[in-house]
Amino acid sequence: MKFGGIKCVFFDAADTLFRVRGGVGQVYWKVAQKYGVRGTHHEIESAFKNAFKSAPPMAFPDAKPEDIKILEKKWWYNVVKRVFSEIKINNFDSYFEELFETFRNDAWELFPETIRVLKALKSSGFKLGIISNFDSRIYDVCSKLGIIDFFDSIVISSEVGFAKPMVGIFNIALKRNNVRPCESLHIGDSLYHDFYGARSAGIRTLLLDKEGRYRDDPNVQRIDTLEEVVDILASGRKQGGKL
Repeated sequence: MKFGGIKCVFFDAADTLFRVRGGVGQVYWKVAQKYGVRGTHHEIESAFKNAFKSAPPMAFPDAKPEDIKILEKKWWYNVVKRVFSEIKINNFDSYFEELFETFRNDAWELFPETIRVLKALKSSGFKLGIISNFDSRIYDVCSKLGIIDFFDSIVISSEVGFAKPMVGIFNIALKRNNVRPCESLHIGDSLYHDFYGARSAGIRTLLLDKEGRYRDDPNVQRIDTLEEVVDILASGRKQGGKL
């Protein structure tokens, strides 16, 4: 792979730069202990995956800026409510409030290589950005994890009215960084949202494929770990290569 001419590197956020510590089901279950939950963390994990998959995109194109945080919280309330539609829990509203704040403060951890990669790319002069279907708690999460200062832009679906894989969210990120698609690289863990989404906007793409699901697919340019990006971009600069 040759990636010459890259000026800006965009990243997905969750499961690319950081992850839920112990898994979503484990966090939901742990908080739920004081609310008399009747279900295992495995059952909660399965219910969450179904509820999250069936939820609409977290994008509010007609919303006023002052209403976005209210809409984000309502979106998550509906998802969590579906998680516990068949799993019994007491005082759901209080549980939801505590869970929502847990995912603002304590639920996340960086991948071991994240800081090293961001430092290396930043010191090499690349602009860095996040493009994510996240809500506005991302600013608190990135601050607490110590990575927010690495980024020249953070573009999230709830604020811009477009969710990945829609071209609109990628175009906004390009505009904010004053770069062309061919001068940009996007990295994320979702084939649909990240790889094909960014590619539809003309952005060069790499799929973070830690489990090797697409190792044998010649149409998917992939990496096993974020650390590979540093060498790929360094090689591209030396050779002046193109994708």
